[in-house]
Amino acid sequence: MNSELLRSPWLLLAGVLLVAGAFLITNFALPLLGWASIVAGVAALVVALFRTRT
Repeated sequence: MNSELLRSPWLLLAGVLLVAGAFLITNFALPLLGWASIVAGVAALVVALFRTRT
């Protein structure tokens, strides 16, 4: 795995958003906010991958 990817703030943001989305869905039964957070987390992961590849 690329060490630059592991130090990327975008990767940290992606992890936080994914976990927060799962937490919102399971614990608070907020599917709209939860899925929005998960989609934003996946987008942040894609940004992190593209930024470390170029």
